[in-house]
Amino acid sequence: MARFYKKRSANKGLPPGSLVFIGTKKVDTPTVEYVSYDQENFTESEFLRVENVPKNDPEKRQWYNITGLDNEEFMAHIQQRLNIHPLAMEDVMNTGQRAKFEEFEEFAFTTLKMLQFDSKASRVITEQVSFVIKGTTLITFQEEPGDTFDAVRKRLRNPKSNIRKLGPDYLAYALMDSIVDNYVYLIEGMGEKVDDLELKILEDPDEDALQQINMYKRELHFILKVVRPVRELTHNLIRTESEFIDKKKTLAFYKDLDDLITHVIESAEAYRQVLTDYLQVYHTNVSAKMNDIMKVLTIFSAIFIPLSFFAGVYGTNFDYFPELHFKYSYFIFWGVIVTMAGGMLYYFKRKGWF
Repeated sequence: MARFYKKRSANKGLPPGSLVFIGTKKVDTPTVEYVSYDQENFTESEFLRVENVPKNDPEKRQWYNITGLDNEEFMAHIQQRLNIHPLAMEDVMNTGQRAKFEEFEEFAFTTLKMLQFDSKASRVITEQVSFVIKGTTLITFQEEPGDTFDAVRKRLRNPKSNIRKLGPDYLAYALMDSIVDNYVYLIEGMGEKVDDLELKILEDPDEDALQQINMYKRELHFILKVVRPVRELTHNLIRTESEFIDKKKTLAFYKDLDDLITHVIESAEAYRQVLTDYLQVYHTNVSAKMNDIMKVLTIFSAIFIPLSFFAGVYGTNFDYFPELHFKYSYFIFWGVIVTMAGGMLYYFKRKGWF
């Protein structure tokens, strides 16, 4: 399936809010990870059946993490169990959704993408993550299990951490911060490889270098397509008047997240410009090498064309050609040839043509 745009033919003609999965199936069995926490208490469980999942409790801070989005029946049960608006669930199941922040009457909704570089395929792969902040509850949706949120889970188990003290909006920030940190690590890793290309391009610009330049330019373009809407998302989070975002306690953290996103975008754009410069240097070096080759071939052509003329004249069958009957004509012929070739080489050398 295309990365830049995912076909939506599956939900063509259906009413808004229809639960249709758009994307690639990544897990066989969807799961629900449930965490209940406050400063003193912490419990975590995992469920395979929706009916076993605890319902929203306004007296508790809860985190539901649903992994696996392709099972439409399962997602419909989740929607009913956790009382999520159909339009939000439709966006959750469309993995080609653009990053955004929306306010509903019952909750605040956010969706964005994780990024990871697949070294085997030499391409950036994505995973969509959605957040529903609802009272004292945070609901997140992932396409597949991963280790991106492990650091947040570790902090959540620590009774002294800020996550245990603050509400679900801060937990959502911590999870988003992990995603954005991955953006930074990805750009840094690609940046190191881009920097390594410089020496190769200057010393030995071959086809492999050209392929790497084009590959990194393509992937950086894809990263920017994914990340640029995240800056709009963070701007909306900072400006929101939603009751589900605590401006006094978490606004400063979201502002820091916005600064980090700006840094990611600027770094990606800078490296993309560097690659454009590398491409120009590559073509300049290739053209210079081609010019050197053409210069050598031209010099040899300039030498051998007049010699070929002489050889052609004296190789012609004539009835009367006085020089052919002269005793030393053969040696004179070679003397003229060598003198002409040597003279032309000396002239080209004096001119600095080689």
